Amino acid sequence: MAAGSLSLLEAAKYGSTTLGRGVVTTLIQESPIMEMLPFTSITGNALKVSVEDTLPDPEFRDVNSTYTRSTGSDTERFFGCAILGGEVFIDNYIVRVQADQISAKARQYSKFSKAMSRTFDKSFFDGTGTSKDFKGINALIDEGLGQKVSAGTNGDPLTLDLLDEAWDSLRGQSAPDALLMNRTLRRKINTLARTTYSGISLIDVGTDSFGRQVNVYNGTQIRIIGDDKDGAAILAFDEAQGSSSVTSSIYAISFGTDENVYGILGLGGSFDVKDFGETEAAPGHLGRVEVYPGIVVANSFSVCRLHGITNA
Repeated sequence: MAAGSLSLLEAAKYGSTTLGRGVVTTLIQESPIMEMLPFTSITGNALKVSVEDTLPDPEFRDVNSTYTRSTGSDTERFFGCAILGGEVFIDNYIVRVQADQISAKARQYSKFSKAMSRTFDKSFFDGTGTSKDFKGINALIDEGLGQKVSAGTNGDPLTLDLLDEAWDSLRGQSAPDALLMNRTLRRKINTLARTTYSGISLIDVGTDSFGRQVNVYNGTQIRIIGDDKDGAAILAFDEAQGSSSVTSSIYAISFGTDENVYGILGLGGSFDVKDFGETEAAPGHLGRVEVYPGIVVANSFSVCRLHGITNA
């Protein structure tokens, strides 16, 4: 992560309310993407970024001759925000029966935050930008804002050579910040890294922002992308690759505000967590959680999708 980048975890320390800080912390604990992804606030609902397209053309010249001028070119891209949130309603019975009213509310907000984090993670990969969501990493890669490495025309098993190819596609990066995948592929990497080279293991153990243990491959954290809010694996073996429809992907990604992959929060970084108290319309307490997220890929060599991996 680049110097000066602010993670959502760090920003949450300065939240205005304990309830708000608790919601943000739960979001991050449930989502490795939100934990690692740096965010920047924007004043509107979209961000314009100039993405480098072509470079100038240096040349040799003879004495007393001139240069042919060239400037290179940039492509302007717009990255938009979506509105993610919902309302939390807690029946009066739950609030009154519980000995600790604050604890009863906190549990409900925690549940909703967990669902929000899983919804964000799914949109981070599969968002289209056309269904009320923001445009996800797969759509941005397909538009040329990222790299792709194929495991095989009709899908093939994972190898360390394929992983290295995806790694090397992130030009200018010493190493990706994270490898994002499902649990099965994490186990396959562990097995390959421990057995490919006799007596040498490329697997180590590190910790995340909360002190929890995570596997590290060749110096880069392996982060597991779990289930969506309905319990279905987000990076399941359900992707089509040629004649196969049972493949999955691994993502090598570098984070960094203004230079790699980062998140944006619209309307000045607004993250609203409101408790309205008891309502007149219904016997219960009402609250609302709302945030305006989006994803930016400022460097097409900061993310690579290794796709077409079979569970073999």
